[in-house]
Amino acid sequence: MTDTPPASQPPLIRTGDQGPAVGDIQRRLARLGIADLGDDGVFGERTRDGVRAFQRRRGLPADGIVGPETWPALVEASYALGDRLLWHSATFMRGDDIHELQQRLNQLGFDAGTEDGIFGSLTRAAVEEFQRNVGLAVDGVAGPGTVEALRRLRRDHQSMGAGVRAREREAHKRLARGGLPGARLLLDPAYGPDDRPMGDERPDEVTWALVARLAGRLAASGADVFLARGPSTTPSGSQRARLANELGVDAVLSLGLNSHHAPVARGCSTYYFGSERSTSEVGRELAELIQSSLVGSGWSPDCRTHAMTWAILRETRMPSVVVEPGFVTSPEDAARLVDPAQQDALAHTLTEALHEFLGGKDPSLVPVEMDAAPRVP
Repeated sequence: MTDTPPASQPPLIRTGDQGPAVGDIQRRLARLGIADLGDDGVFGERTRDGVRAFQRRRGLPADGIVGPETWPALVEASYALGDRLLWHSATFMRGDDIHELQQRLNQLGFDAGTEDGIFGSLTRAAVEEFQRNVGLAVDGVAGPGTVEALRRLRRDHQSMGAGVRAREREAHKRLARGGLPGARLLLDPAYGPDDRPMGDERPDEVTWALVARLAGRLAASGADVFLARGPSTTPSGSQRARLANELGVDAVLSLGLNSHHAPVARGCSTYYFGSERSTSEVGRELAELIQSSLVGSGWSPDCRTHAMTWAILRETRMPSVVVEPGFVTSPEDAARLVDPAQQDALAHTLTEALHEFLGGKDPSLVPVEMDAAPRVP
C-alpha cells in the first residue's frame, strides 16, 4: 500500500471514476473495517457510502468525494503505533500512530501537545523527556524500544488528554486579558479565486468582503489583525495554519460559506477542532460563543456547532474556529450575505463575540467605518 496516490490520480476522486487510485481507496477502507468493497477500481455507490462513513468518523464533510482533506486522512488512518519509526522532520510526519504516541505520552505526564496526529516540536520534546526518564538513548525518535517502554506504562485515569485540556484552559486564562486591545488575530477568508466548491459560484469574493469589514472593526478596536490570504491567492488549509503558527496569533477565525444541492437548505453554523479521540475545549468554547451570538443577532436557522478536522482547525496551535453564516446555495442566505448592511451587522456581532472571548467586559465597540488596515503577511 503506497503512502501517496498514484501519479495518474485526479485532484478529486468521486462516483463514476475508475482506476488504480479507486482500488487503493477501496483497499484502505476495507483495512479500516469501514466496508468490504473489494478492489475492482470502480467508484460506485457502495464506495461512495464507504467514503462517507470514513469522513463522518474523521470529522470531515461527508460528501463522498476523496479530495485534498480526505486522501491524507485515509493515509494517516493506515498507520498503527509501531508500524514505522517516528521523528520530527521539516515536513511533519502525520498519522494515527502519532496520535497514539501523543496520547500515551500525555497520559504519563509528558507534554506532547495537542493530540492531533502531527509530530511537531512538542511531541519530539516529550519523546526525548520520556526517553531520558526511562533510561533510553535520547534521540527524539519513537522506535521499537521507545514504543515498547510506552506500552509497559499506562495511566488510564489520565486518558482522553486530561492534561492537555488543563494546559489549554490555563493558556486561555492567560489570553483573556481584557478584550480586543493588543490581541493578535488571524482572519481567514475561506476559499480563494481558484476554488470552486459550489460550481460556478465565487464564494471567495463573498468571504473576502465579509473579512474586510470584520478586519476593519477589529483593528479599530485595538486588535492586531492579519489576513490568511490576499484577494488573488489560494493557499491551502495547511499553509494558512502554518502562517497562524508562525505569526503566533492568539486566535484564528475563518469565514466560510455552506452549500447544499437543495436550495432550501439554509442557516448558520460554527466549527471547532475535534475528532473521535481529541477535542479542543477552548476552540469549542469560542465556537459556542460565536454561534450563540449569531443566532441571537438573527442569523438563523441555528445549524449549531460541530467538531471537524479541517487543517485550519487541526494544525493551528491556538483556538481556531470556522464560521459559516449561511448557505451560498440558498437564495435567501445569499442575498443577505452580499448585502452591505448585513455584512456590517455580521462583522459587529463577530467583533463583540471575540471581544467577550478575550475577556472584554464591555461589548460596546467601534461601530462605523475604519481606516485601520489589516496585514497580509
